[in-house]
Amino acid sequence: MSELDLLRGLLLLSMALGPFATQRFFAAPSRLRAAAHVGAFVCAAVGLFSPLPILCVAWLLFCTASFALFLRSRAGSLRSPRVLAACVPFIFSNIAAVWLVGGANDLYFLGYGTHFSYYAALHGNVLGWILIGSLATLADRDGPQRGIYLTSVLVCLVSFLSIAFGIDKLSALKPIGVIGLSIALPISQLAFLRSVWPRNLPAFILGCVSFAGLVFTMVLAWRNELSMPVFHAVEGIRGMVSVHGVLNTVVVAPCFALAVSLDVRPHGSQATKPPKAA
Repeated sequence: MSELDLLRGLLLLSMALGPFATQRFFAAPSRLRAAAHVGAFVCAAVGLFSPLPILCVAWLLFCTASFALFLRSRAGSLRSPRVLAACVPFIFSNIAAVWLVGGANDLYFLGYGTHFSYYAALHGNVLGWILIGSLATLADRDGPQRGIYLTSVLVCLVSFLSIAFGIDKLSALKPIGVIGLSIALPISQLAFLRSVWPRNLPAFILGCVSFAGLVFTMVLAWRNELSMPVFHAVEGIRGMVSVHGVLNTVVVAPCFALAVSLDVRPHGSQATKPPKAA
């Protein structure tokens, strides 16, 4: 297995999980949306592993349409900070889709080759769409820590973009982005753990697993930034892909999304609705 094959596999896993997170948290169940997800996923999978990379555009169209539908559903409250935060996972999904299309079709956005385009797409899906999207869900709910989640979501968005632009072009932005993520993500996860302990043990356990994995992968990222990698390349696959990428995709983001889904609290857009008549 090559590094590109591993990246493609991780990307497909994140693309399978990402829409479930946003649909679970921000949209009503829809067979049409589920069918569109499957269709776009199949097109992207074929595009990634065949001589027809243009098929990956179907995934970008799916992400764009999902965001448009979300904006339509919240059209009356787009200026609300919690709705702006709720837009963030959809923004990340579209950014990641652009990197996916760029990597598959050798478009060299921001000077990124195929490997770094896929790595950027994976970060957009896993950290942005699923993990930060889960924080956006918490920011969209009523609760005493909502301000922490809201601030973290916005800081993470700016930090992620700083890293993206700083890797190859504006190098001074990258450390700022790394510091922002390193502060915002752990603080917001600790706030979540405090809110669910001891009333929701399953959510607390899953949150702890995600937090432990996040801290570990952040240590790897910082050591890599300081040119002190812990895991070296094995058979051409860098440790930041085989360890960092796999852990974030398989453990950190899914566990936190599941923990948030188990923590049932009033949704912001529903909290003010009057109860239905008996």
